[in-house]
Amino acid sequence: MTEIEIPETAPDVEPDLTVDNRGRGCASGIARVQRALEDLGPGSILRIRSTDRRAKQEYGRLAAQTDHDLLAIETNRNGLLRKEYTTYLEIGEP
Repeated sequence: MTEIEIPETAPDVEPDLTVDNRGRGCASGIARVQRALEDLGPGSILRIRSTDRRAKQEYGRLAAQTDHDLLAIETNRNGLLRKEYTTYLEIGEP
């Protein structure tokens, strides 16, 4: 299986909803994202902010297993050791 290349630059769109998962593990973060997805219709943009280093794998996997499009995952360093990840998903058909 080949790895999909994920854009690292935020799309030029305004998100319809932001889920702030900074400081949470991916398991509880994914649950919060899934609840948010229920509130968004097709074509909506969801922004997910996270500090979990597994964000790229988990949110990439979420997009691959659903009809949502992974638009980008930005990585920013916040301080000396902490990284923050901002994921952009375009919501697909349910």
